[in-house]
Amino acid sequence: MKIKIIEMQPEDLAQVVELERQIFSQPWSEQGFASSLKSPDTLYLSVWMDDRLAGYCGFLQSFDEADITNVAVGGEFRGQGIGYQMLSELMERGRKRGIERYTLEVRTGNEAALQLYRKLGFECVGIRKGFYEKPKEDAAIMWTVRDSDQ
Repeated sequence: MKIKIIEMQPEDLAQVVELERQIFSQPWSEQGFASSLKSPDTLYLSVWMDDRLAGYCGFLQSFDEADITNVAVGGEFRGQGIGYQMLSELMERGRKRGIERYTLEVRTGNEAALQLYRKLGFECVGIRKGFYEKPKEDAAIMWTVRDSDQ
């Protein structure tokens, strides 16, 4: 199967929202994604394998930092390196926009995601107690470290 990573388009949203509903207990709405796509401060990518949506990710930029707001890979596509490829692409495109540091929150019990983010250079810098609902769970706050921070 051939992977294709592109900037998310409005015509992708029906499939993005369907995948969002399958994965998350409190999914974003189609309107939420649509308004994010229109903002100059965001970038969203969709990942396609043989014309099927395999995943998506996006960030909200603030000056030289960005909050990675969405990361999803469909169940049948997990374990194939898609999360790493799409986030690497997202972060590279962000660097071209002047982003030097990234942050995100992830469920503390999501070991696969924690492992992926560490591989991408993120470090856990704190915990947000009770951040997630359905089920209630803490969030690990993760940041990438820029050279000047070391």
